[in-house]
Amino acid sequence: MNTLRVPLKKTQRGATLIIALLLLVMIAMYGIPAAMNSMQNERMTGNTRNRDLAFQATEHAIKAAETWFFAQTDAALNALAPANLACTDVPDDVDPVPGDGVLPNGECHANDAAYWQNTFNWAANGVQPSGTSIDADLVASQPRYVVERMPSVCRNPTDPNALPTTPPCSSPYVENHYYRITARGVGQDSNAVVILQTMYVFQP
Repeated sequence: MNTLRVPLKKTQRGATLIIALLLLVMIAMYGIPAAMNSMQNERMTGNTRNRDLAFQATEHAIKAAETWFFAQTDAALNALAPANLACTDVPDDVDPVPGDGVLPNGECHANDAAYWQNTFNWAANGVQPSGTSIDADLVASQPRYVVERMPSVCRNPTDPNALPTTPPCSSPYVENHYYRITARGVGQDSNAVVILQTMYVFQP
């Protein structure tokens, strides 16, 4: 007896491949944002660390400036930055004693971020703290500071509520000399810059 063999119609249409591709697309849709978020968090962490390093370097410079400042006398400070010098037209006040980082006439220029970041010549006028320098692997450049003499003010030591006056002072008013310390620190990235300021009064 002869058996008639009829070929079956093929029913496979590549459904497995399509499903696999759809699964890959879904995985990619969930995975790519997660990877991007992880990369963004890593950059944010790096930026925060850079700023922290710059901040700590600036604090190091401020501390060094304070240590130097408190060891001075009124006569020594006046010799480094005389109070009777007039304002000049140059962006950076002329340093009477080049390289010492003590400048007169701090009131003669703008005291804003633009001046300290773009105008002031830190390499020429800033002072690097003496002693052990910060590891070069941690900062792009060493921190620096500058001390500026500010206008003197007459104050009444017996009456804290009395309004101050400008020199020359008459009794019981006493002349107080003000100095502003500005420090600049940089992190591992040279774009991470922190600038801090403190103001001190020297009573002769």
